[in-house]
Parts: sequence; C-alpha cells; structure tokens
Amino acid sequence: MEMRVAVCAGTDQETQCLCAWIKAYCAVRGQRVKLCPMASLEELWGCFSTGAFDGVFLGAGDTDGFLAARRLREEDRKCQVVLIDDTQRFVLPSYRLHVTDFLLRPLTQERVGQSVERLLEWRR
Repeated sequence: MEMRVAVCAGTDQETQCLCAWIKAYCAVRGQRVKLCPMASLEELWGCFSTGAFDGVFLGAGDTDGFLAARRLREEDRKCQVVLIDDTQRFVLPSYRLHVTDFLLRPLTQERVGQSVERLLEWRR
C-alpha cells in the first residue's frame, strides 16, 4: 500500500532535501511512497482534506508551525505529524498534540529516516 506524505518545510531547498531522504528511506524499506512537496502552509491547506495524507512533515517554524500542527491534528486525527523546528520551544506542547515526532534542525538523513520509520510503524 502506498504511503502519502506531504512535506512543507521552511524553505524549498529543505523541502526537496526532505523529499529525497524520505524517498531513499522508503526505497530501502521497499515501501511505496507518494511525496507531495508544498511550498507554503497556504498550499498545504489548499490540498488538505481528511484522509488526504498518511503523514505530514511540517517545518513552517516557530508559532506558525505549531499552530499548523494543531490544526492538522484537529482536522484529521489519523494523519501523522512530524514537526520540525529550530528550537526546542515546542517539544512538550507538540507531544501534547500527539505528534509522531519532533525534529530539531539541523536535520540529518538518519534522523529523518527514524521519523519515517515511526510513520511506517503507525500504518501497521
């Protein structure tokens, strides 16, 4: 079964890097994945509906990212959220939202792979 993942990071470069790492990890695991890179939160909301994505990597940053994670959680409880930020400010609040993972920049391919593994575990 194909996993559908939206990626909305802080910059286009970070979004493309995340997509490449997620795709590589899924290829190693034999997991089919449909990646949907998003340039902004506005683009994400334009494509978002309940059940549209299995997971979202969300790196909008600071309060906007946290509020977007909260909105995702309110609109689709099954969609797994990986929140990405520059500081640890939202670590505890994000876990109260039951995010799947919290990534602290700078990102590494290994750490992103661990987050993808958590998404895969949730789908089982």
